[in-house]
Amino acid sequence: MRLRREFHGRDAGLSAVEETRPPQVPVVLDSTSALQNMLPHVIDTLRREPAVAITLGYLLVAMAGIFYNYWFYRAFDIPVLTLSQISDFLVAGLQRPMALLLVLSTFPLCWLMDLYNLRSRRRHLDALALLRASDSLSGYQRLRRRFLEWRVGEMWYTQLSYVAVIAVYGWAFVGIYAKYRAEAVKRGEVAEVRIWLNGEDGGLAAGESGTWSYLGAVANYVFVYDRTERRALVLPVNAIARLQPMPAPKRPASLFVVPFP
Repeated sequence: MRLRREFHGRDAGLSAVEETRPPQVPVVLDSTSALQNMLPHVIDTLRREPAVAITLGYLLVAMAGIFYNYWFYRAFDIPVLTLSQISDFLVAGLQRPMALLLVLSTFPLCWLMDLYNLRSRRRHLDALALLRASDSLSGYQRLRRRFLEWRVGEMWYTQLSYVAVIAVYGWAFVGIYAKYRAEAVKRGEVAEVRIWLNGEDGGLAAGESGTWSYLGAVANYVFVYDRTERRALVLPVNAIARLQPMPAPKRPASLFVVPFP
């Protein structure tokens, strides 16, 4: 009985010591970043399922086109999302390759963020090593040690932030480009057209120039803009008899004056 009590007391003492020990977190290599940790899994998945890569790429193209259409036609008070069909959403990105390039430009931004995150991780690893080597820690230091252990041990929140950067900055870049193109239309830097409706001999009346600025089209509607009166017009495709592009105005030839000796 005495031996059992002694062994039981020793076991209780060891369990109490183990409970007071700080949790051990596996040390993360300095060369490992959130992006480097995520890419191998993504590449392996795409190798196993090539169709996923095609689907994600096409989805990115379509979303870029939808973002562009929304911001562009919003400048003319045209509810393009309401007037569009599913087929219009699928080909929206293919009609605006520049919007896709702007979305893809967010990937270098993620790479720069990952470089900064890697340097920050290395500093946190050094600080965590100093805190673990210390015998006595204050309350603030214990809280900081727990935070650093979570910081260097978890990567999911950083990887999730990269996905958010692609979505948010892609939306912002496409929006800025769409507003730039809308301003160019209002300045007259776009193709001009003349429109004839069904059952009418004369063309559709416009401003002083008699022509309309062509904005674009979806499956069932054509969008034009009158720069003189600053108004947009939505025309059903079935109501249009003919749409004639106008030749671009010729620029005057530049004159060069050559001085004679």
